[in-house]
Amino acid sequence: MKNKENIVYFWQESIWAQLAGAWEQQRMPHGLLLAGPAGLGKNRFARVLAGFVMCREDRPARRPCGQCKGCALMAAGSHPDFRWLSVPEDRKTIGIDQARDIVNWMRLTSFLGGYKVVVIDDADLVTREAANSLLKTLEEPAGASLLMLVSKRPHGLLATVRSRCQLLRFTRPGHAAALQWLKTQDNGADWPRLLFLAGGAPLRALAMHRDGFADLDRQFSADLSAIISGSKDPVAVSAVWEKQPSSVWLEWLQTVVLGMIRARAAGTAKIEECEPVHLIQGAVNINLARLHHYLDDLVAARKRSERGGLRADLMTAAMLIPWACGLDYRSIYQED
Repeated sequence: MKNKENIVYFWQESIWAQLAGAWEQQRMPHGLLLAGPAGLGKNRFARVLAGFVMCREDRPARRPCGQCKGCALMAAGSHPDFRWLSVPEDRKTIGIDQARDIVNWMRLTSFLGGYKVVVIDDADLVTREAANSLLKTLEEPAGASLLMLVSKRPHGLLATVRSRCQLLRFTRPGHAAALQWLKTQDNGADWPRLLFLAGGAPLRALAMHRDGFADLDRQFSADLSAIISGSKDPVAVSAVWEKQPSSVWLEWLQTVVLGMIRARAAGTAKIEECEPVHLIQGAVNINLARLHHYLDDLVAARKRSERGGLRADLMTAAMLIPWACGLDYRSIYQED
C-alpha cells in the first residue's frame, strides 16, 4: 500500500497522469526536464517517479507499491540502479568529472535487470563541458534508462540539452486551492501573507512557516517603517538584519518595493490585504522613479550576492541607509 511519501501533491497530478499513461503505453521518455519555480516539490516528484520506475509491482496504478524489493532499496537509499547528482558543497557548479562518472555508470548493465535512473538537481548549474558530456547520453540512451533534470532556471541549460528532454512544466496551483491545502498542514498560520511572500508556492510557504518567518516578517516591516520615519538608525538595524541570509531580506525588500510601486502607479486600492499596508502608505512621498531605481539595485545586489565575494554587513547597510533619505542615492550594485 502506498504511503504519503509515494504520493504526488495535488498540483502535480496532471503531470503524473501524463507520465503514467506514457509508461503504460511503453513510451516513457529517456530524458525529462522538470522545470518550475522553487517550492513546488519538483525534487520530491522526481524521487517518487524514480520509485515508480524501480518498483516491481505489475499494476501501474499501484506503483510505487512501497513493499517490493525495488521500493525497499529506494526507501533505504541503496538502490544500485539509482543515482542523485547535485552541486557538491565545496563547489558552485556540477562539473565534467561528475558528468563523466554518470555517463560511464549509465552505460553499465542494470544491476537488477530493470531501469537505470539518474536525477540531476539544479541542472542549470551544470557546466557547458559537463552538459556536452551528458548530451551523448540523451542522444543515444543506453538500454532502459531515465535521466531527469530538475531546474528552477531551465534556460540556464544548453539549448541542445533542453531540446532532447521532454519538458514537464510545474506551475503554481490556484490561490484558493493552495490556501485550502496549507490549512490542512496548520490551521493557525497566516497563510495568505506567507503564500504571498512565497510567490504562490505552497511548499515554500510551508517552509517559511516552519522556520518562523512570520515573526521575521513583522520585524522587517517594523524596522523599515522606523527607518523611514527617522526613529531608527539604519546602520543599527543593518547589524540585526545581516544575521539573516542576504537572500532572505533582499527578497523581502523586493516584495515591499513592488507593492509600493503598484500603489504609487495605480492607487492604494492596489495594495493587497496581505501586504504591509501602513508601510506602503508611509512611502507615498518617495519618488516613483527612485523606487524603480532601488528595485533594480535590489535585483543586482541579489545576483552579486549569489556569486559571492560581498561583505554581508556592508551590503545590508548599503541597502538600508537609502531609506533614511527617501532613496536619494546612487546605485552601487547595478553593473555598467
